[in-house]
Amino acid sequence: MGGLRRIKRKLAGRYAVEPLHAPAEPGSKKLSAVIQEFAEPLARDVDDDHFEAAITVAILCWNVALLPEDTQAQELSLIKRKMAEYLPARWVRELDVWTDRLVDRKKTLFADDRRMVVNYTVADEADGFHLYVVSTVVPDSPIINP
Repeated sequence: MGGLRRIKRKLAGRYAVEPLHAPAEPGSKKLSAVIQEFAEPLARDVDDDHFEAAITVAILCWNVALLPEDTQAQELSLIKRKMAEYLPARWVRELDVWTDRLVDRKKTLFADDRRMVVNYTVADEADGFHLYVVSTVVPDSPIINP
């Protein structure tokens, strides 16, 4: 199947998205589905070979947005340096824009979701990409030991 058709299928929501465990709260959307929605602006324009990299960038930005404000810039800087070693050249040029955009997207559209991705797998199976996510809930404020 051609790359363009597979991308169109991704956008049509036909990829299976399944967590490794049930959502933290009854009635809440599976985090794997939320991550797919969150990553959509970045993932829609990539070919199949770079889909997993797009999901990785999105998950890293998702998790950074859950950190205290004063540490986010430092963590993003570290992520950008590390990712630049593995990403295609055209992505490196756009990495600053995308990381900032995704962190802002998390804070704006997904602010109430306090689940952090602790592990994930993107599997390219016969019927398309499947995203499997393991998460934990991050408290709104840091826990202080007495």
